[in-house]
Amino acid sequence: MSLLEEGIATGNVLPTGRKEKHSIDNVTRDFDIYRIKCDLLFYNDQNDRIATWVSEYNAAQDADLLALGREEYNGAIEGFIVESNPGALKKTEKSIALRGQLRPGIVLNDGRVIDGNRRLTCIRRLARQNNEAGWFEAAVIDDATGSDPKRIKLLELAIQIGEEEKVAYDPVDRLVGVYRDVVKNHLITPAEYGTATGMTEAEVKKLVDRAQFMEEFLEFCQAPEQYHLARALKVDGPLGEFGRVLKKYGNKRDQQFVKRAMFSNMVVQPEGDITRYVRDFGNVAGTPAEADFKAAEQQAMSELLEKMGPGPLTREKVSELRADRDLVDSFSRAGDRAREVVRRSKLMDTPAKKSAECLSDLNKILPEMLDVLNAIELSKVRANLVAVRNKADELIGEIDDRS
Repeated sequence: MSLLEEGIATGNVLPTGRKEKHSIDNVTRDFDIYRIKCDLLFYNDQNDRIATWVSEYNAAQDADLLALGREEYNGAIEGFIVESNPGALKKTEKSIALRGQLRPGIVLNDGRVIDGNRRLTCIRRLARQNNEAGWFEAAVIDDATGSDPKRIKLLELAIQIGEEEKVAYDPVDRLVGVYRDVVKNHLITPAEYGTATGMTEAEVKKLVDRAQFMEEFLEFCQAPEQYHLARALKVDGPLGEFGRVLKKYGNKRDQQFVKRAMFSNMVVQPEGDITRYVRDFGNVAGTPAEADFKAAEQQAMSELLEKMGPGPLTREKVSELRADRDLVDSFSRAGDRAREVVRRSKLMDTPAKKSAECLSDLNKILPEMLDVLNAIELSKVRANLVAVRNKADELIGEIDDRS
């Protein structure tokens, strides 16, 4: 159905007389704002915020959400949006009930909602409570965008991320979108993603890497594309450390091992702050602790894989694994031993390093530099050098006593 033809003709789409500026394909122009009956609209299945919930529905129901009829589909998506942040949604719903819809959304001419999912959800809920038809105010984009998945995605990114965000994306939702649209389906290029969102090439590269690590993690969990699991485990933080950690290991074999070890620790979560815990994997590289650390991690991983069993990991199974004290302790011991060796190594290295730095700094003071100093400044320099000499004599005496 065309909102601007059939919708207006049947009285289900009403002009408000207001206009709002939007930039489409980098061209900014005024769009008319319309009041549209909610039952003509449907949630955008390409919206990254929704993707993790769709994967959970499909896994739980063993069905394809996109195959449902429009109202059943909208009802399911509405439930996801409510569940994703019920507190924030309640505030928006209360505001709309008191003041009306203050900010219009954006929809395509076929009824697909590009911007305004939360507002539409609130209006649908309020309409049911009041036993009346719900009306959603939005700009209607009447061009070829509606038949072009790439243009729909670029438009959504430009509005949802490129403009000032009203409600921040869940980081995992962002990764899911990058993985599906840039890595898996090649719907858009990294450069196009950057242009639409205002991100630099380097920022997009990091996001793409993190998205690929996310999918590798899900494959490790035997749950490929089960994005709801990634969202539930809040994987964005630890995955952000992977690039820095893996650079510390010199060959592909070590990198693959360490990657799987980090995945294992993300599942078991031996400490509350798993991001900091994973970051420590990089500190072990090249230290005396590395060999023992790998051996201990291998033993713990073998235990984990046995207890994971066949089939995809679920949130319930992850909770069961994290409640297994023997399993958690095996990972904790591996990490604790490595960190202790690294700590001692740093302590042992500090005196030599600090004394070398002191000597280097003193060598930068050339005799001719003293010629430009007045008597007060020379006195300060002499006092500092005497203090350095006294400290050096003290430490030399300690070293001689231990020889």
